[in-house]
This record gives sequence, structure tokens and C-alpha cells, in this order.
Amino acid sequence: MRSISEVSALIEQAAHDLRSSLNAIQSWSYVLDRSIDSLAAPAQRALDGMRSGMQQQLALIEEMEEGVRLLADDRGPSWEETDLRVLAGLAIEDKRAAAEARGVILATLDTQDNAGTGFTVPGDALRIGPLLRHLLVHCIWRAAAGGSVRVYLSAEAGYVKFRITESPPVERTRGETRLAALSDFFGRRAPASGGHSPRQSTALLLTRRMVELQGAALTAENENCGDTDNVTVCIAVRFPRVGTARPA
Repeated sequence: MRSISEVSALIEQAAHDLRSSLNAIQSWSYVLDRSIDSLAAPAQRALDGMRSGMQQQLALIEEMEEGVRLLADDRGPSWEETDLRVLAGLAIEDKRAAAEARGVILATLDTQDNAGTGFTVPGDALRIGPLLRHLLVHCIWRAAAGGSVRVYLSAEAGYVKFRITESPPVERTRGETRLAALSDFFGRRAPASGGHSPRQSTALLLTRRMVELQGAALTAENENCGDTDNVTVCIAVRFPRVGTARPA
């Protein structure tokens, strides 16, 4: 416990120092913008890029702080009936500004409940919201500027599936390689080739742990299996309708 507390304190102080430096740079860019009557177009674009980059870095610092707090929190699950449609909608709205800052379109939630079973599952109130938000963050950062991220929620008899696109359609070999890498990562398996595991984002690392604590299942899928030429990589989380949380 002492080592966890020390790491948390270190991260908190590092985040404070980084935020202070970024705020100072942002202030100076504001002064520069206001001190020159008319900036040339390239200079204006450079300033806009600086401001956008600093906002993204500040957002990443906040995500890092939340991630450390969640991983250091050794409290047991706090179960309650959770409507994933409501929670997913809140997560999307929370991260819409982050998507806009990246020039990414974050679509509204697409829901499907043909059997009328609803979207309620036993959810760990401490972790299920951050789980959805961090998965959104990962996919927003993976998307190219001008691209889009689509989010789906489907109700099945035994579970509710939250699915989000991680990529636009890509060439089949490349897409299948990404699907395999994600599947190995989610299953905590070494690559079949015996090489090094590809590096994954901090948001996805945290998502994997939150999914495990929730007792849900994390998988990589192709959005359109009927497309023989391309693969659209999706990440899906299946939340069981009966609580099956794993031990911490």
C-alpha cells in the first residue's frame, strides 16, 4: 500500500508540474496572438496548432491521473443496476470536445434492442463509467483527423454489447494483423509469432483492467464481415446480465 501511495503522489506532482508548464506556454501563445495585429496565415495555423496540441496534452494528463487513481483503488466492486444506454450516452458527451479537438467526428449512440430486453446490467459504479470513457479516448486518438468514431449498443439475452470502431476500413492483411494483436492483448497472450507484443495506449491498458474487474469480456471484431477486401477494426465489451466479476 505504501508503494502505491508513493507512486500516486509522484504522478500527481508530475501532472501538476506538466500542467503548469503547458499553461505557461498557452499564456505566451495568447500574448503573441494579441500583440500582432495581423498574423500571416502560416503563423496563425502554427498558433492554432500549438493551442490544440496543448489542450490535448492537458486532457492526456487528466486521463493519466484518473488512470492511476483507478488502478490504485483497491476497494471491492460497488454493484448496482446500470443502464448502459444512459451511461454510454454520458461518456460520448463527455468526450465529444476531445474528439472535436482532434478533428474527429464522434457519432451519436446507435442502439439495437430487437428482443426488448433492455440495456440494464449489474455494473460496478466505481469503474464502469471510466471504462467506457477510456475506451472512447483510445479510439478517438486512433482515428485520423477528419475521420469518425461510431459507437453501438446492442441488447442480447445474456449480455449487452458496447462496440466502438477503432479504425476506418483498412486493407485486409493490415486489418487482420491489428485484430490478432488486439485479441492477444485482451487475452494477455504472447504473440503467436513469438515476437514482441505491440505497444498499446495507456487508455486501452486501463480499459482492459477495468473490464476484467467488471467481469465483462473484451474482444476485437471486424465491423463488416461481408467486405472481402477491407477490415474495419472494432473493440467490443460484452457486459453480462448476471454479475461475474473476477477477483482483483
